[in-house]
Amino acid sequence: MNADKIEFAVLRYGTPLYIFDMDILMEELGRFRKNLSPETGLCYAMKANPFVTEQMAAAADRIEVCSMGEFRICRNLRISPERLLISGVLKKKEDILEILDYCGKKSVYTVESPNQFYCFVKWCAEQNQDLSVYLRLTSGNQFGMDEETVIGLIRERKQYPNLKIRGIHYFSGTQKRSLEQIRKELEYLDDFLMMVKKKEQFEIEELEYGPGLAVSYFRGKEKQVCRDDEIKQISGMMERMKWKGRITLEMGRALAAMCGYYLTEVCDIKQSGNTNYCIVDGGIHQMNYDGQIRGMYMPHVSVWPGTASEGKRKETSWTVCGALCTVNDVLCRNIRLGEVKTGDVLVFERTGAYSVTEGMSLFLSHDFPKVVFYCERMGWKLVRNRMHSYVLNTPGTDDREYMDEK
Repeated sequence: MNADKIEFAVLRYGTPLYIFDMDILMEELGRFRKNLSPETGLCYAMKANPFVTEQMAAAADRIEVCSMGEFRICRNLRISPERLLISGVLKKKEDILEILDYCGKKSVYTVESPNQFYCFVKWCAEQNQDLSVYLRLTSGNQFGMDEETVIGLIRERKQYPNLKIRGIHYFSGTQKRSLEQIRKELEYLDDFLMMVKKKEQFEIEELEYGPGLAVSYFRGKEKQVCRDDEIKQISGMMERMKWKGRITLEMGRALAAMCGYYLTEVCDIKQSGNTNYCIVDGGIHQMNYDGQIRGMYMPHVSVWPGTASEGKRKETSWTVCGALCTVNDVLCRNIRLGEVKTGDVLVFERTGAYSVTEGMSLFLSHDFPKVVFYCERMGWKLVRNRMHSYVLNTPGTDDREYMDEK
């Protein structure tokens, strides 16, 4: 995002500020489409960034919903139930009944446990309606079921004609930087799916696979599994599988990370010993990078407005700290930014996934920042005004106090 756009955003919306560039978001989605087989589906895991759910519902094949809050976001946005994969490790009975009443057989549902499976069975019988489910196969953690349990449910399938076992769901973790790990997982899934076909005489039609592709957030750590050539290699791995059903890749971080910018103003500068400090109006409660530890790694950051000639800027190391009263509030340590003065704005890049939601946003009751969209065709759009968080930490206050009308 160039300096003119940053200037417009700062002057119009102020700081701290989240910017999500819709053009970049669509470019990243298109890049995956280009390098994958046309038969491969793409599912957007909205937990990565719920703000862009509507745009991704239109561009991706489906949206993964993992909580009642996420479901209600989709319902409020009027996203078609046909576009939803209802997932999540915990499905309370009252929640799943609310979702079923709205979505019914139009959506697909993951099954994390036998209890969830029989909950769906009971609903199908009571409503005399069909449902399609994916059985989640565990990778050795709290999610999903082991092979024996999955096969046991498959063997019972004829007892429950209204509940169709349509696919397998598998996700083992995120930020995988090794293609070898993805290759091993696909080989394991291929063997399992073929075993089910041979031994149980049952053809699994679809596989929902979360590859957990890595995103490089920091300077000097540019190795990515998201490069075009490596996406093509993953596509080749899937095409070589003996099992020939439909594969949908479920991703959040890999699709959304690059579209985000977090802007925060330098409000104070000082020197303590040999350390230069920038104190900004944001902090770790609003912006988080996966893998960052007390600011040790150097994210991609630029300074606005900068100078007319970057080559003449004096290089200076800065430790950037936020507005929280904790020594942990370090965004980056000893980063080379050149000369910085109060009133400058630091622009943190690659903040489109998780950064907006993973910070400890209620700590010290600072306001939630504004959120804006940008695209070349439509221009700028404010999608969330600044909101008071102190209301959430105060008993008995009115909902109307959330919003800042400025």
